[in-house]
Amino acid sequence: MQSLNSFLFGEETCFAIHGYPQCPYYQKAVQLGKNIDKNNKNIKIENKECSREEWKEYLEKETVGLGHKARYHTTCPLVIEGCTEDTKSFVGGYVEFLNFSKKNKLIKPKN
Repeated sequence: MQSLNSFLFGEETCFAIHGYPQCPYYQKAVQLGKNIDKNNKNIKIENKECSREEWKEYLEKETVGLGHKARYHTTCPLVIEGCTEDTKSFVGGYVEFLNFSKKNKLIKPKN
């Protein structure tokens, strides 16, 4: 499974940030993704957008197969780690993505 662990050993890892453009937390997650991408050459960030009206249905489709926690995720954005269908795992929303990024040192601390 290609994940953050493989990133630590020099392989590529990926994050997909799903959301609708009007959501301020989606915009924060996109900005965080840009910072991660800029500071980590082995990490790919992909932003996937839909309309606010489509969000609920879109979310249901995107969380299939991601486990119990993902099934109960109802907010925007949705962040998924993994470069292929079989390596995808649920990260959470913006706050979980931020905490995950700090914990795994994907972003540089502010001075």
